[in-house]
Amino acid sequence: MWPASVLAQPLECTYVQVPIWHLSVQYLGLTYHPGGGNTPEVYPLKLDKKAYLVLDVGVAANLDYRLNNYSFLRFTSALYKDCAFVTAGCAHLGPRLELSWGDNSVNAGISPIFSFRRDWHRFEQYKDDEFYGDRVYQGWQYRFFPFAVEFEYFRKINESAEFQWSIIPGGELIVTSLFGVRIRL
Repeated sequence: MWPASVLAQPLECTYVQVPIWHLSVQYLGLTYHPGGGNTPEVYPLKLDKKAYLVLDVGVAANLDYRLNNYSFLRFTSALYKDCAFVTAGCAHLGPRLELSWGDNSVNAGISPIFSFRRDWHRFEQYKDDEFYGDRVYQGWQYRFFPFAVEFEYFRKINESAEFQWSIIPGGELIVTSLFGVRIRL
C-alpha cells in the first residue's frame, strides 16, 4: 500500500516537444538518362559518349515541417547547372510519408513541382524535347508538373543531423540523385 503522502502529491507530466522544423542542403550531383541524353553533344560533363550519366553542379535547400511521426510537409528550392551546363532550377511544395526504424528512415512524396532552365534553343543540335516541350518565356524554358515523385533515405549522424540521399525520377527521360545533410532547427 502506498503511503498517504505519496498519494496526495499531484501527478507531474513531463512534455518533451519534438522538433518540428528541419533544414537540409543537398548537392545536386548526378543525372541518369535511361535512354541516353537527347542531345549528348552539348553536355560538357557527361561521363560516357551517349550521356547516360552526367554530372550536374548545384544545390537544393529543403525546409521540412513535421506533422506527426509518419508525415511532414516540404518546401524545396534548387538552383543548378543542368546537363548542358545552363542555369536551371525548381520549386516544390508538398507532403511526405515517412517510415523510420532505428537510425534510418525513408520517405516518399508525390506533389507538384515547377521546373525551369535557360532556353536550350541556343544549341543548334537541340530539338524540342518531351520534358519542356515548346514552353519558352523570355529566354527560359519552364514546365509545371502537377505530380512529381521523390524518394529519400536518411541516416542519423547524431541527435541533430542526418545524412540525406534523394532520388527524383523524371519519367522515362531522367533520374536525378542528390545528397546532403538535414539538421533540426
